[in-house]
Amino acid sequence: MTRLSLLCLSLCAACDMASPAFRGAPAMERSVEGSTFTIRVRDRMAEVIRTNTEWPARYDAISARAQKAVFLETGCTPEWVTGDPAMMLMGLSCDGEPAPPEPRSRSIACEIMDAHYSERLGGSASLECFRY
Repeated sequence: MTRLSLLCLSLCAACDMASPAFRGAPAMERSVEGSTFTIRVRDRMAEVIRTNTEWPARYDAISARAQKAVFLETGCTPEWVTGDPAMMLMGLSCDGEPAPPEPRSRSIACEIMDAHYSERLGGSASLECFRY
């Protein structure tokens, strides 16, 4: 195996690695409508990482499926969601308790609208970005 292959395998193995705030939290796998997620919950907050590939990766559709996955896995209702199509953070309302407040930092998400690749010229893509 070449070094490049080993590097790619190493990077793929870390695709659903928990962020520092969720390290040590048990990981749960759930698939909803073709999307597969790794879910970790701590203190009425969920970290959701999409582990499958999807094209195009539309935030609204993937976020809705991720919220369903979290509800099915935990029984808690996501009250807010922030992140991007690959990784989301959700505030959960469980057993009548309100969700913790949404973090103040805001994010920008971009969706690839059109992509082209040519072996001779390389690749290009157009993005549509929005703040949430």
